[in-house]
Amino acid sequence: MRKTISSVIIILLAIVLCAAISPYALAVDESTANNATINSSTVLSPDMEYRAEVLRLVNIERANAGVTGLIEMKALQPLADIRAKESATSFSHTRTNGTRFCSIFADYSITYSYAGENLGFGFSTPERLVTAWMNSESHRSNILNANFKYVSVGYYKNANGKIYCSLLFYTPKATK
Repeated sequence: MRKTISSVIIILLAIVLCAAISPYALAVDESTANNATINSSTVLSPDMEYRAEVLRLVNIERANAGVTGLIEMKALQPLADIRAKESATSFSHTRTNGTRFCSIFADYSITYSYAGENLGFGFSTPERLVTAWMNSESHRSNILNANFKYVSVGYYKNANGKIYCSLLFYTPKATK
């Protein structure tokens, strides 16, 4: 009887633990990212909500222009976050070390056929950010560029609460 009660308690603890963790877990394979949905029980941090909404709005703009949506590539997330943080120090497509933005790919041994970057800061909502990008010829061109296949949204909030955002566009180098 004691062994049965112990087994039941362990099973109940496992169920409670899974129920407590599962709303926060969101893993999407990049090959199925366009089909991914977030259900209403999923809880995202404010930065993750911001990122997800930027990507959603960018893909709406692409769809409106007849361009295939971008796939979020989680492997690019650290790079995009670095670029967002660097832009808080020097708001430029030139990195704080003096190299072009695309040198971040070489830092991580990532080769590309096409790469691009949009930066933005001070926009409290993703809607305002994407609207500003769409009203800028060069940023709009990046968003609607059919050569780009993957993207990652970088996010950094400084001590004053100002949001810096990067959008790293990426298409891998074709293998022979």
